[in-house]
Amino acid sequence: MKICVARYFFNMQSEPDLDGTEFDSDKDAKCAAVQFAGSLLAHEPSLISASDSWRLEVADEGGTIIYALTVAANDVPPGRPSFAT
Repeated sequence: MKICVARYFFNMQSEPDLDGTEFDSDKDAKCAAVQFAGSLLAHEPSLISASDSWRLEVADEGGTIIYALTVAANDVPPGRPSFAT
């Protein structure tokens, strides 16, 4: 049985992915993108700061964006109620 793999590119505004990575499906590429983003932000939290956002786009071999992950941070005024209340 032949497994079809495709190359996906994890592009950030500051750093496009020139090599790409092969995955068996869009779903596998999306899961890997979430893991990659979490790891990257854990090691480089300065990529996102208060009142800022960071975006990772997953593109297929044709350059079509199939998934985008956006993380945003916002300063919150003192005294604003929490979701937990």
